Amino acid sequence: MFDSLNSPLGSEFCLFASEALTKRIWALLDEAGGVRENRDPECLHRMRVASRRLRNALSLFGGCFPEEERKRWEKEARKVGRALGEARDVDVQAALISTLLEKMEDRRLRPGVERLLLRLEQRRERLQPKVIRALDSLEESDLKNGFPEALRELSARMRLALQEEAEDQESVRATAVDLLIRRAVELEAFQLVADHPERVEELHAMRIAVKRLRYTLEIFRSLFEGAAEPVLETLKKLQDLLGEVHDCDVWIGYLPLFLEKERRRTIRYFGYERPMGRLRPGIGFLQEEFHRRRAERFEEFRGFWRMNLEAVGWKGVARSLGRTVP
Repeated sequence: MFDSLNSPLGSEFCLFASEALTKRIWALLDEAGGVRENRDPECLHRMRVASRRLRNALSLFGGCFPEEERKRWEKEARKVGRALGEARDVDVQAALISTLLEKMEDRRLRPGVERLLLRLEQRRERLQPKVIRALDSLEESDLKNGFPEALRELSARMRLALQEEAEDQESVRATAVDLLIRRAVELEAFQLVADHPERVEELHAMRIAVKRLRYTLEIFRSLFEGAAEPVLETLKKLQDLLGEVHDCDVWIGYLPLFLEKERRRTIRYFGYERPMGRLRPGIGFLQEEFHRRRAERFEEFRGFWRMNLEAVGWKGVARSLGRTVP
């Protein structure tokens, strides 16, 4: 049987873990009703983000739990996150296209953009049953029915252990800094990618590394008396810029496929592709727009990264949190 009292992370750290994870599991579960009703896209957005924050936290605090249980909880959180992610991506895409359409004055461009918005709305409708199935699975999962109880038990056990130990919060801070430096090293490894706009997949992976460092620092921010806030602001800006670059990459790859799919659909319906002439100007406009945006956002990201590398690299993070480095 797993004995969390003898966890190498320490009783104080595992108590901190129980509190951090409790906040994150309920942030996930509390949004389920709104997502099921599909009354507000922000419910789905918050639940998706909560699933990511929960998975990140589990990866940090895994030593406080039996490995088999931790892996099961991570798998269940990832499963619901994936189902929500696809629907959320379509929500964001439809909202952006709707906004562009509202501002569009050239009537020649509207048919193609309207057709794209229609297909996105249809796709979102088709995805809702998948979201519901994921929520149904969550209802039956150990993540909902066993994990909160495991956290309560962990909290009680660690509180009892601390009555007999001399451990203090300084040990939690030291472990937190070690974990944060590890995340910062992962991010700093992408330093050279910032000069290569063509490395689409690596830039996306860099964004994930930024997010993991940010989420980890959010968990431990209360331990550092405000010192974490400037780093968090920098990471949020980096994440947003890389996110916009990635969104443009997705559109740049998707729009030619959309046109081809519409061409085939048009031929099946009419027997020829002449009606596609109404759609191409609008889609061509979007292609140019996303290429332009991508170039602008990448240059903004590159400049911001160069200016702030020291702050989010491992030495900068360590210094900001009170660790002396050579």
